[in-house]
Amino acid sequence: MSVMGILNVASKALVAQKTAIDVTGQNIANVGTAGYSRQSVVLENSGGSVDYLNVTGDGVRIAAIQRSKDAFLQSQTLSETSTNGKQSTLQNAMAQVEPLFTDTTTTGLGTSLQNFYSSWQDLANNPQGSAERQAVLSNGQTVVDNFHQLSQSLNDQMTQANSSLATTTDTISTSLKQVADLNAQIKILESGGGSANQLRDSRDLLLKGLAKKVGISSQEQSDGTVTVTLGSSSGGPTLVSGTTASILGVDSSNPAASAIMLKGSAGDSGTDVTSLISADAKSGELGGALQVRDQTLPGFLGTLDSIASNLATQVNTLHSAGTGLTGSTGLDFFTTPAGSSGYSGLMALNITSPNDVAASGTPSTGTGDNTNALALAALKSGSITVAGSQTTVPGLYGALVGNVGLAVQNAAQGVTQSSTMLTQLDNLRESSVGVNMDEELSNLISFQKGYEGAAKLIVTGQEMIDTVLNMVK
Repeated sequence: MSVMGILNVASKALVAQKTAIDVTGQNIANVGTAGYSRQSVVLENSGGSVDYLNVTGDGVRIAAIQRSKDAFLQSQTLSETSTNGKQSTLQNAMAQVEPLFTDTTTTGLGTSLQNFYSSWQDLANNPQGSAERQAVLSNGQTVVDNFHQLSQSLNDQMTQANSSLATTTDTISTSLKQVADLNAQIKILESGGGSANQLRDSRDLLLKGLAKKVGISSQEQSDGTVTVTLGSSSGGPTLVSGTTASILGVDSSNPAASAIMLKGSAGDSGTDVTSLISADAKSGELGGALQVRDQTLPGFLGTLDSIASNLATQVNTLHSAGTGLTGSTGLDFFTTPAGSSGYSGLMALNITSPNDVAASGTPSTGTGDNTNALALAALKSGSITVAGSQTTVPGLYGALVGNVGLAVQNAAQGVTQSSTMLTQLDNLRESSVGVNMDEELSNLISFQKGYEGAAKLIVTGQEMIDTVLNMVK
């Protein structure tokens, strides 16, 4: 190898080792950066040349700056992130529902039901008492008020869940556009031989954020772009294809239960994907809001309506057959809305006068007749049939409280489990594609020594040139 060849080899080595040091420094600087993937320089022999029948090397060159990645781990992380988003939404909703069914010693539907039945027993002990009759009406009104409050609160939360869909879909659509834009930048940069490692990190972070909002699947294409589809399993409608992004929005024509619409552009009528998202167990915050709106809260409200309807039916049946203090009869105690749907929010007291409280039987045996009041007090343990099973009104309410508590517990467990799994996946990612400081410091020393060696080789080449020049003086 000629002296100039030595200098050429040395200069290439300086560039390669300097680049390797730069990349190592980038890794060290981003040791705590969320979503950063470790980069590494791939060095290769730059070929050889024939010099007086001896094949010698032509130095070193950078073959690539590789970005560490684990496609399977990325897919698992997206899936678990979607699960965590859904469970977190359910937990937040149940945190608002739970206090509604937590009775205190003085308030709550369970307490007011007990007081209502007790007031009939008090009236049976003094059937002509004005205070006792007024207590029946007051406790009856408290029961009605509690039903109204619970019904309104559950309906308000369903409205809130429905309203959140618009905000969530707007965020999703913005992220989809950003992914498509990054696809375009990555495609252009890599097709020209450039490195798009940082752009790929940004895209992965966007995909993780998307997965938190809604279940998605992603597949990288040969040109460096990713195709994103709706649903945690592949085969769903396309959200991002190359540099084109779809739009996710809501159809507010039904204000109480807006549909989720997938559009190719703002002017499209779109396709209803509500059921597809609802059926996905890993559907992110959007799926969680749909479950709260369409399943969880309507289930609680339906049971509450059933309690109100059965209570009113039981009480009205006996009360209308009894006699009031002044001889009134045939009066329902509660109003009777058509059907049980919405009953808890529509029921009301049907009588206002204490004299119309039917404590006596029919025909009445006088002001001391307490037969009907005793029968109404006994309704506390009166049997009703719900879904083919025998229970009581207090028992049905107790079951509702139990179901709410179970839903709260399941939501909390779901968040704990998914969060634990995400932590494990994040730890695996760090060990697989994250920055290891010990490794980077070791590499830094190695590349530094390589750089010093290349510099020494240049000095040696310079000395050789000086020797030759001195020989011809």
